[in-house]
Amino acid sequence: MKFTFYIVLFAVLFSCNTDDIQDSENETPNTLIIKHIKDIGDNNERNFYFDINGRLDSITDTSALSAYNYILSKFEYSNDDKLISSYHTYGTEESFADLTYTSTDISNYHYVTFGYQTDANIIIDNNTINYNDLLESGIEEDDLNIQWTFSLDNLKYLTQKKSTLINNDNSVWNITDYEYDANFNMIESHTTINFGSQADYSNTFTYDDKKNPIAETMDNYKLALYFMDDYNIVDMSPNNVLSKTDAQGVTDVYTYIYNNDNYPVSATITNTVTGEVTNTITYSYY
Repeated sequence: MKFTFYIVLFAVLFSCNTDDIQDSENETPNTLIIKHIKDIGDNNERNFYFDINGRLDSITDTSALSAYNYILSKFEYSNDDKLISSYHTYGTEESFADLTYTSTDISNYHYVTFGYQTDANIIIDNNTINYNDLLESGIEEDDLNIQWTFSLDNLKYLTQKKSTLINNDNSVWNITDYEYDANFNMIESHTTINFGSQADYSNTFTYDDKKNPIAETMDNYKLALYFMDDYNIVDMSPNNVLSKTDAQGVTDVYTYIYNNDNYPVSATITNTVTGEVTNTITYSYY
């Protein structure tokens, strides 16, 4: 009798545990909103702060450069949820960037920094954006053209950025081309720079299959961020960077710890040449 009771009890307990395990395995991960990212390097600490909607609110950077020992960036959004301005301090210097919109598109870019200002009309033509303006400073005036070329997916994936600066007889330009994988992670950037002599820079990237919290909440503001400082296109890839290799073959490896919802909670960046950890990153969520 006791033997039969224990068999029945064991069967019930095993059945419950199995159901719990299956429920846990079938549980849908939650969608989290990023709150704060802290990136500590050898000589500086960067903090990225996000509001309750996951929109980038501010960036602080305690740079080791004596000229810019502290950098602050603040971002402002309109009532209809458009990124409209950014404010930056570099030590004692300041800069401002303002965007004007039509009902849907960016139409004008106004930028003031270091004693000069720009006021540029933004021309959107199919999959290209052109920025034309006259830089006005106390020293010189330069005609500037920046052209962004996108894939045909509603200006979502940047494939090339080209900058042309004409100063008297000199044309200074650079072109950066971007390539993506099947998940639209940016896997390669190649920049050609010409300052009389030509220089090439390239980086290649690999990714995990987990969620990039910045890309999830800031994707709608990607286009506006091309006009703001402190923007890195890699941050907007849907997954998280696992490695970055430069043109000299030096690779930085990213190692993550994830939560149960497949978001990173911490990461380290290790230089494979020196074996040293160069950055430690922590993530917190609302």
